[in-house]
Amino acid sequence: MALESPWEPALKVVGAIARIDDPSNFGLEALKALSLAVPFDIGSFNEIDLESGRAVFVALPNDEDLDDDETRDAFPRLVRQNPILQYQDRTGDGSARRLSDFLSTEALHRLELYQRVYRPRGVEFQVAIALATKRPLVIAFALNRRHTNFSERELGILDMLRPNLVQAHRNVQALGALHGIDGALAGVGKAIVVLDPHGGVAHAPAWAWLALERHFGEMTSGNLPMQVANWIEQEREGVLDDGRPRIHQPLVSAIDEEQLVARYVPGVEGRPDVFVLEEQSPERGLGELRRLHLTPREAELLWLLMKGKTTAEIAKD
Repeated sequence: MALESPWEPALKVVGAIARIDDPSNFGLEALKALSLAVPFDIGSFNEIDLESGRAVFVALPNDEDLDDDETRDAFPRLVRQNPILQYQDRTGDGSARRLSDFLSTEALHRLELYQRVYRPRGVEFQVAIALATKRPLVIAFALNRRHTNFSERELGILDMLRPNLVQAHRNVQALGALHGIDGALAGVGKAIVVLDPHGGVAHAPAWAWLALERHFGEMTSGNLPMQVANWIEQEREGVLDDGRPRIHQPLVSAIDEEQLVARYVPGVEGRPDVFVLEEQSPERGLGELRRLHLTPREAELLWLLMKGKTTAEIAKD
């Protein structure tokens, strides 16, 4: 039986954090993932504003007896006593550091932070890594144990994982922003579909999936319909066979009087490729024309003209 590589748990963490798509659960889910590679008794994800004194955290596991108002009130005031946080703020270095790198056990026990926050939780050893250290904000994970310190090997694993955690945090924040505008875009029949590097979908609102399936056929396992996937593959080619730059062509489908148009937008400077969906229907088209302060009949006539009807055909309607 083959032994597990010492880095195999770290690879599991990378896969787990890449799947996080909810900003409100990022800290908790990332802590669960980290526990696969670096065991701890209590972990926390912290966002600390050193100027305003604001500090919030989520803990794993969450002990309701200790997660009380008194502790939450004390933590923002006392957390600045943490020497790892002081080091991160002073140097901008977010790499893995232990409390024992800065303080003896006796010095740690003299801190009010230890007396009020750490001792009730049984925290004697801690390692922390920061995702962001741009003053005044520090965003960091702190892993804590009762009985054993963190090893040099475990520090190495955390340092190896840190870039992945930074990227995962950025990705989930971007997805959160997209979720925020999905509803507004849906109201005008539009959606942004974010693609991953392989042409799959990294993010799409629910109505976009339904529209794609209605216009281009059934999808399996979350994959794009074949016609859409082939179109994306063609659009990603920057030049034609004869060397000329490609002019991006929309993908259009019409069913009855509903039309769906997809427009490809290539990514730049590390940003992902996307395509924009726009669904046009008589009801939505008439609604948009009415916003021009036309009467219902004027809007209807203009809509029919835009659809290519002749004046004689309109007169018969």
